[in-house]
Amino acid sequence: METYSLGINRREPGKKGVKACRKEGLLPVVVYGPGIKETFSGSLERKEVIKLLSTPKGRNMVFTVDGECGKINVIPYVFDIDPVKDMIRHIDLLAIREEDEVEVNVPVMTTGRSKGEVLGGKLLQVLKEVKVSCRPDAIPEKIVVDVTSFVIGSRLKISQIAYPEGVTPVYKQDAPVIVLNKGRGQVTAGAGHADDED
Repeated sequence: METYSLGINRREPGKKGVKACRKEGLLPVVVYGPGIKETFSGSLERKEVIKLLSTPKGRNMVFTVDGECGKINVIPYVFDIDPVKDMIRHIDLLAIREEDEVEVNVPVMTTGRSKGEVLGGKLLQVLKEVKVSCRPDAIPEKIVVDVTSFVIGSRLKISQIAYPEGVTPVYKQDAPVIVLNKGRGQVTAGAGHADDED
């Protein structure tokens, strides 16, 4: 599995180390997970991290940290965002192994103009992303749903999405992701579903 590599420096654990990091313009992180004997407190170049997060895979970007902790493949796991400045203050990095599956949230996008919309219906995307489980090298950038065949009354649940090979959905409730409602004052003539099963 080829990944981007970022140099990581050890920092003092706790608030004092975090404050010192930020003062130097660095991004404080911690690394933990499979194969890590103890949590590693470190810092990364903020601009390099932002660059990685700006790639198509965004927050699901797998990369390697290289430093005193050794070379470890990681994925961003928990973000601490400043609510006022809307900037990343801290990231927990989860160590991953190529053979293990990880759970990540993947954006859902739609393509096409549905039959229902042509007749005046309204397409509503209830969920903007879905949680999936897969190996690190199989994490999709996004999941695209073609809504062309959707008619008034159509509903697409999490389990009904066509996922890429090796990718499986993770959910407690099989909630609708996309629904097509009738427009204001419209009759539900010919209503149905591309897949009518509940």
